Amino acid sequence: MTRVFLPFLLLLFSVLPVQADIYIIVNKDLHQEQLDKNDIASIYLLKKRSWTNGDNIMPINLPAQSTVRSRFTSAIFNSSPEKLSSYWDEMLFRGVNPPIIQNSEQAVILFVERVKGAIGYVETRPQNPQIKIIQQFPGN
Repeated sequence: MTRVFLPFLLLLFSVLPVQADIYIIVNKDLHQEQLDKNDIASIYLLKKRSWTNGDNIMPINLPAQSTVRSRFTSAIFNSSPEKLSSYWDEMLFRGVNPPIIQNSEQAVILFVERVKGAIGYVETRPQNPQIKIIQQFPGN
């Protein structure tokens, strides 16, 4: 009986989607070693605008249609990008622009590499020596 079910179980587990971790990244020169989920939420809602050293924080988003952004939003806010749109509509009405959007993970990495106060998220572990991972959220 085990011989019949074992191949079936192996096949079943091989087709289940596995999601990569999400890495929260900053420039290596930033003197910040780790952030918790609440800090990251405050940064991305533009409630926290400067690092502990006084430098401005510049959060970077991927496009709203990005699966990585959906996973990031779910992990940080327990929500979806679409549900956060009403928050940003209100903020825009107040004259506050949402975080900058970069079209790809590579663009996020390059931006964070070049802008000291930038923070971003990617699911591909950066191999760039100018980038520091300050938080990691597991895939499923």
